[in-house]
Amino acid sequence: MKKLKHLLALLLVPALAACVSAGGFSMRWTETEVVLDKDGKAQVSYAVRWNSSGALHGFYFEGFQERPVFDYEHAYALDGAGNRYPLEIKKLSDTKYDIVLADGRSFGDGDITYFFRYAADLEASGNVTQTMAGDKRLMVFNWSPVQWDDGQQHQALTVRFPVELASPNVDQAALDAINFRTEKFVNERYMIDYPTVKNAAGKDVFSVRFFRKNIGRRYHFQVQVYMDAAGYDLKTMAYGSLTKGLPDKMQYKPAPEKHYLNRYFPGSILAALPLDRGRTVTLIVLLVVVFVAAPFLIMGVKHRAMLRAQAGIAGANWDSVDWTPPKAQVSSFRTPGKIAKNLSPLEAGVLLDLPMAELLGLMVGNMERKRLLRIVSPSPLTVERLPGINSSNDPYENSLLAAVKPDGTIDQGGAAAALKTLADGVEQKIWDCDLEATRDYYRGELETRGRREPDTDMGYYWGGYYHHHHRDYNQPVYNNAASAGEGLKSALPSEFATGFDGFRGSEMCYEGAFANSACHDACHSACHDACHSACHSACHSACHGACHGACVSSGH
Repeated sequence: MKKLKHLLALLLVPALAACVSAGGFSMRWTETEVVLDKDGKAQVSYAVRWNSSGALHGFYFEGFQERPVFDYEHAYALDGAGNRYPLEIKKLSDTKYDIVLADGRSFGDGDITYFFRYAADLEASGNVTQTMAGDKRLMVFNWSPVQWDDGQQHQALTVRFPVELASPNVDQAALDAINFRTEKFVNERYMIDYPTVKNAAGKDVFSVRFFRKNIGRRYHFQVQVYMDAAGYDLKTMAYGSLTKGLPDKMQYKPAPEKHYLNRYFPGSILAALPLDRGRTVTLIVLLVVVFVAAPFLIMGVKHRAMLRAQAGIAGANWDSVDWTPPKAQVSSFRTPGKIAKNLSPLEAGVLLDLPMAELLGLMVGNMERKRLLRIVSPSPLTVERLPGINSSNDPYENSLLAAVKPDGTIDQGGAAAALKTLADGVEQKIWDCDLEATRDYYRGELETRGRREPDTDMGYYWGGYYHHHHRDYNQPVYNNAASAGEGLKSALPSEFATGFDGFRGSEMCYEGAFANSACHDACHSACHDACHSACHSACHSACHGACHGACVSSGH
């Protein structure tokens, strides 16, 4: 009876990731990136933007299948003024974490974005495995970010696969070369594009971005795609059907399937039920008994009813010889001719293809013009933050301001993060626009806007762009900015000397799944967590929950 109640509860109440929202707090958007390795291990990064009109502390993070090993050192939040806050990530249970601003801090009015990442073995969790389509062995990536209790303006998922491309231009021929396929529901739900990036070897890496606007509460952002498995080192295979079971001889281990019904109803509500094969069989037997066998026993036609039930559940098997994964659509969500005319001056500079070091130099020069800092030495660039000044009126300048180290030099990672923040801001505004048409628009604006007096942010940056394209335009205010840009160019990696496209596609914007201390000995950490939490969590969770629950309403 207890087992029956448990299974019915699983049927009626799907497992949902709970990010609890109270009055005064709402989500803007979430963007997730998965960097996948050949062995099925991955680095998962989240960027979660909240809007607060009260005292926001943090949120609960739960609903994942994989076992996360968090990068505690590099978790932080960034508000609209460019202020950076360290994060505390506290384990409440094996499936629930509390992510809050460190040292008991809170955030008041405005937008704040939480950045955190973790390592995980997605093959061990069953999200990455292999399957057979006829005589072809395919890698299966079937994963979803956690579900949130808030609606969102948009949600995006970028997956970087360990597959090198001959060219950064991804067309149908490139997709066919790696046998890339998607489930039909993926193409129906999401806008898709293919933003390539270079790996540490300088090779273009195949990436896919899935995007959807106006996300409702508890939306299940499931993605299920396939590609040639030859380049992977995977140990598991999706085996058998519900009726066949485990084959007698198999080269690979059977892949764990915590959502077995996904194999028959991919992308559906049923696919989200946390039922493995055994529970699925038990549940079907129970449902057949309740809804089929009992009534038809009374009517005396039990045998025919069971035959129909069997036919209904055997319609689609992953290893069926007549099943072919659907072809991917080479889709783009950009609207031809649509122009984003609402870019800020710095965002426009990105599309005008200024070298990134020069753009950073202009930002430093503008902050000096506004008396936020003083350039002490151009090479290597050293600055001094002026006393009493905490932030700029420009959020991108604040991101760079936060990268100034105590000795006055610019932190390389902080400079890259500032540019990534700028890139994200641009992409939010041009995601559905015609990129070349928008670039042409701002190139045309250069001649008129670039002649303004450089006594405002608008005039300063447009004048700087005009100075870049017309070297005869001499304004002393740009001399220090030019020197700062040259100093940054010599001190920072070569990627900063390129334009936006070169920087965005460089290896600086790509991190292998286990290339950082984020994944410090994932196996050791996972085992340590399991042993440590068994003793610690029971006591800590009770005390923490009583105190935190009273002070931080609904998870914030």
